[in-house]
Amino acid sequence: MIKNIFKLSWRNIWRNKRRTVITFLAVAVGVMTLIFMQSYINGIMNSATDAMVKLDIGHIKLVNPEYLRLKRIMPKEYMVPDIDRVTAAVNRVKGVDMVDPRIRFNVLLSHGNDNEIGIAVGMDPPLVDDNIQLSHQVTEGRYLERDGRELIIGRKLAEKLNVAVDDELLLITTDINYSSYALAFKIVGIFETGYSYMDKYLLFLPLPQAQTMLDCGNAAHEVLLFIDDPERAVAVAGEIRTALAGHPQAGDIEVIPWQQDELLGELVPMMQDIWGAIMKIIMLIVGLVILNTMLMTVMERFHEIGVMKALGFKNLEVFVMIMVEAAYIGVIGALVGGALGGPLSAWLEKTGIDVTKMLGEGLMEKFDIPIPMLAKILYPDFSLAILIHAIVFGVIVALIAVLYPAIKSLRMSPVEAFRSELKV
Repeated sequence: MIKNIFKLSWRNIWRNKRRTVITFLAVAVGVMTLIFMQSYINGIMNSATDAMVKLDIGHIKLVNPEYLRLKRIMPKEYMVPDIDRVTAAVNRVKGVDMVDPRIRFNVLLSHGNDNEIGIAVGMDPPLVDDNIQLSHQVTEGRYLERDGRELIIGRKLAEKLNVAVDDELLLITTDINYSSYALAFKIVGIFETGYSYMDKYLLFLPLPQAQTMLDCGNAAHEVLLFIDDPERAVAVAGEIRTALAGHPQAGDIEVIPWQQDELLGELVPMMQDIWGAIMKIIMLIVGLVILNTMLMTVMERFHEIGVMKALGFKNLEVFVMIMVEAAYIGVIGALVGGALGGPLSAWLEKTGIDVTKMLGEGLMEKFDIPIPMLAKILYPDFSLAILIHAIVFGVIVALIAVLYPAIKSLRMSPVEAFRSELKV
């Protein structure tokens, strides 16, 4: 009998092909939506975390505790001293791949009659390029060299100052003793990262020039360390503290693995909560669409169910048949959705999604966030787990959707089924 029910269920779902195709599409589109949105949200989370680690945090950060406490106002005088000695000590620790000292300070930029506030980042150009491929973001001119009084500037900042490649830009700031200092630099390149904050406010110059402007000698505000196994950052940080114990000013150096970074510790849970809530809303909407379609599909067939009962089908047999039909529709629809949504998300993972075209340049300009959180091009992060979860979700919702009409059919006599007018 069970075998006959499976055959009959398969025939039943094709008695009204248009209705069945619409139901398949509802499940398939719902599963596709879940796959794409979960991949997209994972991509946002991963790209934001990766960008923060590479641009601002490192796998391990060496920093003066006072600078860390006052970082929002970027104090100039609290620095990690004697970078060469720190680098030599750190390089003796196994697993350290790169030591990247950086200086950050507010600066007044002047060109002709135009003046703007910016943030200057002094760094070692080859090291930074190895890590974040900044040279690939230079759209005009060339990338920085290690020596020379030159800089590269964000496109939006360059537009506000009306400057171009080969123009001279005057940088005005105060050194660590708060004495005024001004120095002219040649613009050798203009970069465009897609991160609104970086393109609007940042400029990069060689570390020695930044040290000259701040009169800080061989020091830096932060030393970012990158290691071969980021998951071991806490253990490696402990070894680094031991290696730095002999430094004359070891008390002025705090060692922070990325897992314990305050910014990342606050931001990631907040992002997870926000995107988690959005994903739940999407799942609810998708679930309601599938549920409504499946519900109406079964309830439209109450007359057919009345005929079956009149022909001698038992209540349990009718119930099983309805559930099998739902399983057929749910499985086929979910598999079709997975077959379309999976490759689409995998393809977009390589090509990326141009957010500027989707939202418009004007709206993107309003995302003035002082962290690298929203880029011009975002890449979904698709995985097999996302595909499986979406397919399972589609099938389960399809089965849940028909539980009510299936149970209701158990209580209906053939006469009641004939007279049914789709009343819930």
